[in-house]
Amino acid sequence: MNELQAVLAAVDVDPTTPLGTESALLLKALLGARNQPDGLTPLAVDRTRLLAGVMQKQGLPAPYESVALGLEMNSDLVLDVIECYREAGLEDFSLELGPPDFLGAELRFMALLGYREMQAYQERDAGLAALWLSRQMKFLDEHLLTWVPAHCRQLCDAAATPFYAALFNLLSQACLLDRSDLDQVSHCLAHELPVDAAPLGAPA
Repeated sequence: MNELQAVLAAVDVDPTTPLGTESALLLKALLGARNQPDGLTPLAVDRTRLLAGVMQKQGLPAPYESVALGLEMNSDLVLDVIECYREAGLEDFSLELGPPDFLGAELRFMALLGYREMQAYQERDAGLAALWLSRQMKFLDEHLLTWVPAHCRQLCDAAATPFYAALFNLLSQACLLDRSDLDQVSHCLAHELPVDAAPLGAPA
């Protein structure tokens, strides 16, 4: 929580900044919880309710892509997620997190793809950067965006704490913004423009 608070405190929360409003709401909710006596206990309880798959009897699917889409957890979709990990050189990715299509595993995978893309830019390897970029776009289109925004709306409605309501709202908007940003970067690469010429956060 200390790390999250430090990150959010450094974010530009101007309403005109992409995710500025969502980040401000999350920071406010976090500070509110931390300023209450034993305020982190309700967060722990809410996290278990929302992310441990214990609310299925209340109509909220467990936070796995297959389950959210009404599929079996050993379906072809899950095998495709595993193949995406393997193509990126990550044979045993997500083992410590649980099933391959767990929300946290898919988000961590996207973060890793973005990091590798950044490394390729730093090494001035446009071809490798384009490869990591294409993998991000593919994973967003074929996996994250097929279920995360809708699932996050359900989580927001079910959240018992302002913190998790704000967190899942931010997550949903971040996934949508990421797709727009990647379109801008792809446009720059295709036209041999500097990547920093892409107006990240602008509509595609």
